[in-house]
Amino acid sequence: MIKKTCLLLTLFSIYATSLVSQNPGCDGNRYKSDVFQTVKKTTVVYAPTIGHTGGAINLSMDVYEPEGDVITSRPVVILAHGGSFIFGDRSMMEASCQLLAKKGYIAATISYRLYPFLVLGFPDSTDVFDTAVKAVGDMRAAVRYFREDAATTNLFHADADHIFIGGYSAGAVTALHSAYLDAADDIPAFLQTLIVNNGGLDGISGTNSNKTFNSNSKAVVNLSGGLYRRDWIDTTEVPIVSIHGTADETVPFVSGLAAGIAYLEGSSLLHARSDLINLRNSLHVVPGAGHTNLYDSPTYKADVDTFWVKATTLLESLTCTTVGTPAASFWEADWSVSPNPNYGNQFALRLPVNAYKVDLKIIDMKGALVFQRKDVVDQAVILTPMLAKGVYMVQLTEPELPGKQFVAKKLVIE
Repeated sequence: MIKKTCLLLTLFSIYATSLVSQNPGCDGNRYKSDVFQTVKKTTVVYAPTIGHTGGAINLSMDVYEPEGDVITSRPVVILAHGGSFIFGDRSMMEASCQLLAKKGYIAATISYRLYPFLVLGFPDSTDVFDTAVKAVGDMRAAVRYFREDAATTNLFHADADHIFIGGYSAGAVTALHSAYLDAADDIPAFLQTLIVNNGGLDGISGTNSNKTFNSNSKAVVNLSGGLYRRDWIDTTEVPIVSIHGTADETVPFVSGLAAGIAYLEGSSLLHARSDLINLRNSLHVVPGAGHTNLYDSPTYKADVDTFWVKATTLLESLTCTTVGTPAASFWEADWSVSPNPNYGNQFALRLPVNAYKVDLKIIDMKGALVFQRKDVVDQAVILTPMLAKGVYMVQLTEPELPGKQFVAKKLVIE
């Protein structure tokens, strides 16, 4: 009893420390809940650049802010639309921007360079990758725009330390590559050539002053996107929160040709990789959902709503340090499964003394959920169906403390 009391006091100290925040808006409610009823939209040019055919163009974005807000430093979420790098426009992300602005964020939806198929014909895989590289440069210029604005005219009162990126479909692909592709990665020769031809990873978009600012982001919000190689995600990377349907035939949930043109590794592999290296992440899997009906069909509205709760909870915790949830740097690691290695039909779960009841999932290395059980208590013996030989990840969540993070553990089946 004394040991448990001491540990609870220690945890209380962590929670109390988290009440000190660098962002003035952190109050435990803002950034997670709708604290504003209306928002305003401002359209700005964020970057001059050169198009596919060599002509000069100006890229614009719509910036959504909470109406009547008095906070002078606000986190930013920059989103990019879908459309296979050929179609679409920034208005497609308006609903997501409205949702975020009502919670107190600055939310921007950007135009980026699309492949001009009416002029150049239908693209092949190299054309698509070239356009994706251009889009990455455009998104990084948008990040720099808000940092420059914060340092100069301060039009949008942006918190330059908390800029997040994301998008849907091709926009999510853009954000994922913007966050996780860097010069230290093992980049195929064809892609390295495209990067060099487009002015490097930061690209050519933006003014001279824009290019003096940092283009790093703080987290990725991934709606049905993919990355060329999951191994580009390493332990130094930023967190990721995703939603993806298992029946997605445009950007595969596991891996394959996106839109039948270019290979990508989908959300299941990206989050399996993140679990493997203990990178903070959250994946909302929607069984049976496709690429567009996940967001259009009333059948999946609850799933999309749940995803945005998870996404804004993560962004709030990164912005704040955090209010009302454990500090972002605190991950619970004092738990185990035994025996491990295991023969695949049962194991015992040992929980930390401050955890009373958890939900448990077992995920294979392809990101597939192979077993789950709710309301598991300390020292419970978990009976599982016979699992094939291999390495799995065991994940825990505590329903009463949704912001609490458990380090994922490997389970080896022999």
